[in-house]
Amino acid sequence: MERNDLRDLEHALGIRSPWTIKSVSVNEQEKVFDIELDLHDKKRLFGLFGTSKKEATEELVSGRWRYMNLGTYSCMISAQVPQSALSDTTFLSKDLIGQQSFVGHPSRYYSNFLRQQVALGQIKGVDSSVVSDLYGINDTTLKAIKDDLEKASATARALAYLPTEIDKAWDRILNDQLIVRTSVLPLKFLLSKLKLAAAKTDDADELLGLKLQLRQFFIENSGQLDGEIEQVCGITTEKLQQRARAVKSRQRLVLPALKSVVWIELLSGKLGLNSQSIPFNLLISRQRAAFVQGRTKEQKIQAIETIREYFRKNYRTLKPELILLNRAMDIRQKTGSSLPDVEHRVWQRILEDDAFVPSEHIAYKLLLARLRAQVIKQPEPVIKLEAARRIREFLNYNQKAMRQEVGVLLKQVAIV
Repeated sequence: MERNDLRDLEHALGIRSPWTIKSVSVNEQEKVFDIELDLHDKKRLFGLFGTSKKEATEELVSGRWRYMNLGTYSCMISAQVPQSALSDTTFLSKDLIGQQSFVGHPSRYYSNFLRQQVALGQIKGVDSSVVSDLYGINDTTLKAIKDDLEKASATARALAYLPTEIDKAWDRILNDQLIVRTSVLPLKFLLSKLKLAAAKTDDADELLGLKLQLRQFFIENSGQLDGEIEQVCGITTEKLQQRARAVKSRQRLVLPALKSVVWIELLSGKLGLNSQSIPFNLLISRQRAAFVQGRTKEQKIQAIETIREYFRKNYRTLKPELILLNRAMDIRQKTGSSLPDVEHRVWQRILEDDAFVPSEHIAYKLLLARLRAQVIKQPEPVIKLEAARRIREFLNYNQKAMRQEVGVLLKQVAIV
């Protein structure tokens, strides 16, 4: 196809700068458009996915996603994204929802556009077969979308049906055809600013930028904008609102993996479950003592296994406690932390060697000085583990300000 034809196709599919169509092939027999995307500047890819420019040499992975229909043809989008940018094991995260409509998780075959249509269909009570027929979704893909929605965190579920940037709802808001009623002052100010800017331009790329800015505000402030998100989605009746809130509050409970840090938080006393079960509380007390006094990794793991097995056998009577464990996992997921577990050798190396992960961050250096003094005074396994937890927690909460240190740390992990 000629470049002008590709530009027209980009406009029809909502593909805007920095993305461009690299190539198009048509399978007449299966009625499929295969579209490969590229970028003007590879460095901008990392900004799109919220990763550091310093990591611009990171390995890229290929993804291929089912997008919208083009007449009687289906459309498949192929592109490369950073390997770590979309590594959420639930396949549906806040970061992924924030990406453009034609993008998806590299390990899945559906785009953000398809996921949003299925999620909104569930809210509005549309039969799955209708959504499947309308968008040409096969049973396998439909099941994958539903499973990923069910397993997603509460935050991701609350945003899963928010329209993508190509949805007409954003145009209607900027053109004052859809009035979003809100008492949130920052949103009021942003709407006034964006509406004024939209009235002054006819440039498609500029308008897309305004819509992306507005949509991102909804994503970043979703906890305060339940009613406003419902208005954008056309969820205006009381019945639909009740169904939407039920979907957001629904939670599929899972038993944390043996290696999950929530068990360490539970046994170290950082996480409390406020259980009314006397046998369970006695078990926690015994295993907490065993964990703290355990001198080997195997002894500590045994304490975790004992509690985990008790949960597995008694999950029906421990549902409130299991809900709290799942909430703790959700909170950890929101932080986006990719730091190693507290028992990883890297944390002890940081305590032992000031040059192992160098830093000029004053608060961090003071924390290390205090922790090293404690470990020298009491070189016991429990003290060292607590010191590791403090360092990890500090880096986790300050990742944006300490990108360089975190980058060095993660590189060292592969060596230690």
